[in-house]
Amino acid sequence: MQPLICKSFAKLNLCLHVLNQRKDGYHNLESIFCIVDFFDTLSFQTNNSSVINLKTNSTEINTTDNLVTRAYNILSDLYDIPGVDIFLNKKIPIGSGLGGGSSNAAVTLLAINEIFKLNISKNNLIKISEEIGADVSFFINGGTAYVEGKGDIIQKISTDKKYFVLVLPNINISTKDIFESLSPKDFMKKYSLRKLTESKFNTFEKIVMTKYPILKETKYWLSSFGSVRMSGTGSTLYIEYDNYESAVCANKEIGRKYKSLTVGSLDSYDIFT
Repeated sequence: MQPLICKSFAKLNLCLHVLNQRKDGYHNLESIFCIVDFFDTLSFQTNNSSVINLKTNSTEINTTDNLVTRAYNILSDLYDIPGVDIFLNKKIPIGSGLGGGSSNAAVTLLAINEIFKLNISKNNLIKISEEIGADVSFFINGGTAYVEGKGDIIQKISTDKKYFVLVLPNINISTKDIFESLSPKDFMKKYSLRKLTESKFNTFEKIVMTKYPILKETKYWLSSFGSVRMSGTGSTLYIEYDNYESAVCANKEIGRKYKSLTVGSLDSYDIFT
């Protein structure tokens, strides 16, 4: 077969509130997730073995144990499928708060389902994805969504097209480390959906900025271009604009000092190129 080539899109947290800690060790949160047109590429090709063979351009990825291999192994345990060669062209920085690993895992589930005609429904893929990681479920459908629970309760919502300038510091932040730094004083009360869509607050920002002062300096410098937010547990900082021209204009200046790019929100998308 010809290789199946797929786009694996990034997400932004337009806000992120942590409510409390659950008995299972996860935290209850509420957030607005938004897919943007910045993506990794994964290429899938069947092989004659019964195992996954993952290669990548990234030196930071353990190619034998990661979210992509976990996604394949879960489906392999459930269905009689051959092995697959996968090449991951990594562009979304690791530890950037853009959900690249979770997106890669979701795309792997969708691609394996497509290649081997497993006919797994989207709802069942979402259930399977919950075994891999908290944010994977969102990437099965993408778009913009209200997300709560540990990231597994997802309600798609409609928003106006938005544009963003992303600033990508070369800092790999461990999500686990930042979550472990939370204390009850950081927890917030639950918002209504309307109020949440107006929020620009990220519970983790203060923790991250304390641990990584360079990000605090970056945010201060960027503040002259607009309201600066952080995605996820960092390290990506971003500024939202109502139109493409304003974002491009700002990025011309920002890009002289930092690694940055202009992206737009995607209400719907097709991972298969």
